Amino acid sequence: MTKSYPAILALILLLTGTAASQSMGELGSYTTGSGLMGQVVDAYGSGISGAGIWIIGSEGQATGTATNATGYYGMLVPPGNYTITAELSGYSFTSSAMQVQTGTLAIAPRITGYATGTVPSTSVVPTATTGIYQYGLPYAQGSVGWVQGRVTDRSGIGIPYASIAVDGFMSSSATDENGNYRIMLSTGMHRIDPMSPGYGIPPRAALITSGQTTNLDITAIRMSALGGGR
Repeated sequence: MTKSYPAILALILLLTGTAASQSMGELGSYTTGSGLMGQVVDAYGSGISGAGIWIIGSEGQATGTATNATGYYGMLVPPGNYTITAELSGYSFTSSAMQVQTGTLAIAPRITGYATGTVPSTSVVPTATTGIYQYGLPYAQGSVGWVQGRVTDRSGIGIPYASIAVDGFMSSSATDENGNYRIMLSTGMHRIDPMSPGYGIPPRAALITSGQTTNLDITAIRMSALGGGR
């Protein structure tokens, strides 16, 4: 379902309130006024507030926001295909996907959250013995793959020894002295989030295929200290 501009910003503000106003500054970047919004609900159809939302583009770029008091979220985004996931302690969630066209507001299918224990868990947890990250129930033999790449600054210099979180959990993995990394993961979509002091590194998404390696290079942005003059 889509709605045309200029109703986009009004609808986002009306339904998402504060969460949307935090995205208003992006309007200058997306002059077409394209947007994406949706709602996260529980098993009874009531909105879930405070859920973290990840809007993941087809190239793996992940942007975060949160649901408002009635479970709605919204953000100005460039045209493209997106996967939307939610996270909140005590819940496991379905996911959603939507295509955003130029100058339209795309309404994503609802995401449903189930209280932990009411359905098989879909949250990501690290296995203590293997270090492999898996969704809920034990993975089938061979249903793992790898993600590898290099974390660099804007000049292409590798960021050494950056810690790497996977789907919100700290892993035992880190980049080497040249910024390279390689992680074994269960099949499916995962969020890769490198962290290094002094750098802002946006999380990226990686689709893992059984027995295959997904290449994912990530660019870090050097954060200037306040008053540093740089």
